[in-house]
This record gives sequence, structure tokens and C-alpha cells, in this order.
Amino acid sequence: MKFFILLAFLIAVAAACVRDDSDGRPACNAEEMTQGRWRNNWDPTAFWQCTTANTAATLVRCPTEGMFDPTTLTCINWFDWVWQPTCKPPSAL
Repeated sequence: MKFFILLAFLIAVAAACVRDDSDGRPACNAEEMTQGRWRNNWDPTAFWQCTTANTAATLVRCPTEGMFDPTTLTCINWFDWVWQPTCKPPSAL
């Protein structure tokens, strides 16, 4: 019984975050346009921005000493920045 509970927990945790090793660049399709800004998984000092649908996302750099926060979708001071795991968006799973 304990084994099945542990197995269910591990499956739930694994389903919560599927590692994303890409740079995180969105396709800027209609669904992704609602968010507007996306984390650059390879460079925390920059983010991807969709300006028009179905066009390539633009790389935008944060101001000096700024890091992109994927929770607030803004650039914050690097003293306040905390690393977060890179997860594929739910639509990409």
C-alpha cells in the first residue's frame, strides 16, 4: 500500500514539471500571445517577447543588474532573483 502511495506521489511530481532543455523561445501562436513574455531558459538576463501572432519571438535584455523573473514576468534586481526549474509549458507536454 505504501508503495502505491509513493508511486502516485512520484507520478504527480513528475507530471508537475517536465524539464525543458530548450531556450524557451515561444512560437508566438494565438495561445502563447496571451502571456506576451517568456523566460529565456539559457540566459536569465533576457526574455522572449511576442509582439505579433505567428512571427518569431524577439529577445529582450533586462536592464543592467536585472534578471527576468518568470513568476512576475518582469525584470527584477539580481539580488532578489531566485533560480526556478525550467519546465515546459502545459500546452507543450
